[in-house]
Amino acid sequence: MRLNIDGVTPLPRMLLISEFLLHADFQVELDGAVFVAAGDRVSYEDGSVVVTRSTGEQYKHPIRDSYWICR
Repeated sequence: MRLNIDGVTPLPRMLLISEFLLHADFQVELDGAVFVAAGDRVSYEDGSVVVTRSTGEQYKHPIRDSYWICR
């Protein structure tokens, strides 16, 4: 499933995220899996994943590793 990690687009359904591709060649692995609800917005800021709930509350989750994928 392709996610928009832009902080603006609400997620279409509940998800448990442990890793994702930020760009086509940049992999991000989270320190622990993050549960996001439908309607939450997710962004990648300053080495953390930020989840913004529909109420405006924000939660920062540190990343374990991020790296460029050579193709």
